[in-house]
Amino acid sequence: MCDTMVAVGSVTKSGKVIFAKNSDREPNEPQVLLRIPRRKYDLSVCPKLKTTYIELDQVEETNEIVISKPSWMWGCEMGFNEYSVMIGNEAVFTKERYSKTGLTGMDMIRLALERTKTAKEAVDYIIYLLGRFGQGGNCGYTKKMQYHNSFIVADKTTAYVLETAGSYWVMKKVKDFYSISNGLTIENDFDACHPELIKDSISKNKCTCKEDLNFKKAYSDPLFTQFSGCKQRRPLSMELLERATGNVTVETMMSTLRSHQEGSDDNHKKGSMKNLCMHGGGLVSSQTTASLVGELKEKSEYFYTGSSLPCISIFKPFVFESDFAIFKEEEQEKGIKYWTKRENIARMLLKGQLIEADYISERDAVQQEILELYGRTDLSAASKEEIGEVLRQCMELDERFADAMLIRGELTQARGIRGNPYFRHYWAKENAALKG
Repeated sequence: MCDTMVAVGSVTKSGKVIFAKNSDREPNEPQVLLRIPRRKYDLSVCPKLKTTYIELDQVEETNEIVISKPSWMWGCEMGFNEYSVMIGNEAVFTKERYSKTGLTGMDMIRLALERTKTAKEAVDYIIYLLGRFGQGGNCGYTKKMQYHNSFIVADKTTAYVLETAGSYWVMKKVKDFYSISNGLTIENDFDACHPELIKDSISKNKCTCKEDLNFKKAYSDPLFTQFSGCKQRRPLSMELLERATGNVTVETMMSTLRSHQEGSDDNHKKGSMKNLCMHGGGLVSSQTTASLVGELKEKSEYFYTGSSLPCISIFKPFVFESDFAIFKEEEQEKGIKYWTKRENIARMLLKGQLIEADYISERDAVQQEILELYGRTDLSAASKEEIGEVLRQCMELDERFADAMLIRGELTQARGIRGNPYFRHYWAKENAALKG
């Protein structure tokens, strides 16, 4: 389960496009942020590319990208490339058949980031991939999970929503702001659609003509969509963006990703699929495992957590105009350790080894220190090495904070997991698995 949102220049304070996403997956599933350089391939030597499940033709050159990926997948939940194209996807549940193999939505994101230079090119390329290879395969970490995909695709000037049901798709351009969650959102207001969509819909008695087609109503699986919690989360994100219209900033998006429904103030005692910052532990359960924000402009700026639960995480900056790699592709194990270290802190909060109010207060101070340190950097005048050093300092501030919290937690006797019996059992099992 996930939430992706975008605000275009008409409603942002800077007049630039701002993108954000929470990736919600299984609580113990590491997600790592990798910087992968531009690459050239000798197609006579490497003619094929292996994605998560299938092979396809390699291309001669790929773009430089940064991706946030579940550790076991080839594809990514969200990411951006050197041309400021930024993409995130959502699992959606439809009445169309799920294929046992094909490209995952995450594969399609990475392929589009590697091979396109604008948002429109990326949308068109995902549509091509969908038609040529189809979408399919298990997308679960320890559990079987199949779904179709919706996407928000943005660049420095424009954003699009692309929603799919099996091989069918609809697309619309974003006017001011938009968010997607784990259900179809586009009704009859699409700008383009699969060439056979109307014919198929009429043949299945879903509509009588194009004007009569409601894609969301006609193709949604109502039961699984209901269980996903999107009917509560999407209205919350849209409401928060509506409130900030004309003044949406990077900080607005960070705050939105950290949001919980009103009245759900103690999220370490229960799980809920209704929160944008999703906490595991409910009967149907996912947890936010990584978060990402980007302001897309001439020199785009990005902010990542590299850890779960943005409500307790720190956003760190990244720009391509630096020698800062975050983690290289061959350093994925380091990225997993980085994620797991912070996940241990989340579990300490769950077990009462850290006092949440004190933790949040100190986290906020470190977050402010990082934003101020980065804000003093003149990106137009500094060298790649100088900017890279600032970004490394920001990461080091986060690292020192994490070390201090771990030491504090280890010196404190756990009070035990609070909440109802199911919640306690759920987390006892997940904590044992994480430790193992």
